[in-house]
Amino acid sequence: METIEKIKSHYDFTSGDIKNLMSLKPVMEKYRDEFVFEFYNYVRNFEDTHKFLKDEATVKRHQEALKAWFIKLFDGDYGAFYLKDLGKVGMAHVKINLPAHYVNAAFHFVKRFTHDIIHKEIAGHEERVFLERSVEKILEINLDAFTSSYIEEEKKFFLSQEVESYLIQLANRYSHGLNLTLVLGLVVLGVMVMGLFVYDIMHIMDGNIEKGLLSTLGSLLMLWVVIELMDTEIKHLRGGKFAIKVFISVALVAMIRKILVTSLKSDAVEAQISLVAAVAVLGVVYWLVSKVDQ
Repeated sequence: METIEKIKSHYDFTSGDIKNLMSLKPVMEKYRDEFVFEFYNYVRNFEDTHKFLKDEATVKRHQEALKAWFIKLFDGDYGAFYLKDLGKVGMAHVKINLPAHYVNAAFHFVKRFTHDIIHKEIAGHEERVFLERSVEKILEINLDAFTSSYIEEEKKFFLSQEVESYLIQLANRYSHGLNLTLVLGLVVLGVMVMGLFVYDIMHIMDGNIEKGLLSTLGSLLMLWVVIELMDTEIKHLRGGKFAIKVFISVALVAMIRKILVTSLKSDAVEAQISLVAAVAVLGVVYWLVSKVDQ
């Protein structure tokens, strides 16, 4: 990890910036409670906030820690201990698996909040510009330290970075190849279902209208299944998420087709009852998955 002095030099953080930040401390202390309040209003928009702030005790601890961190931005003491404390905070985020995106978004809010306070409290335009630059530098240093914690965690390898990177790349290519094979298989299956559809239509032409109509309807349902699976797989290849709902619908269609086939047999009442029960169960599962997706 880089030393604090080297980090400060990279961001051109000077003694003038320290003076600027220290001059802002009395101003920012007036707004620390408002800062925490507005921060929580902001992060409530994050869909997974409830996973990290699970109960009232956790929220209270986090609010006190957040308030202390905010005031330390303007303390003027930015030495090795300050960097060490930032590293601890960063590692705490890593341990709870907080997405790095949330950290970046939170710093965006802090930057915006401090700029609003500076515009409200500082009259001179030139002075505001200097103060805002100093605030931006210390926030970037903080974000740098937090990001380093995530990078350090990613550096843990079982074998070596090169070997593991190669294995992951190979696995990704193999997985992509299997997906392409699946699409090709669905194309072949689609052609076969079309053949089955033509075969079932021939039953109608032979005079067996009832059997032909039910079989044709079953073939159309199977064709719809193939189309849905192919469409889902193409979306998955383009980066879409895995749609388990489609596979439940496949099972539903298969059961419905089976009911259509068995309805032609007068002695298949028990089989039809069990198939109807299976359709009912799959229907409930499909509805539950749809609710979760929403």
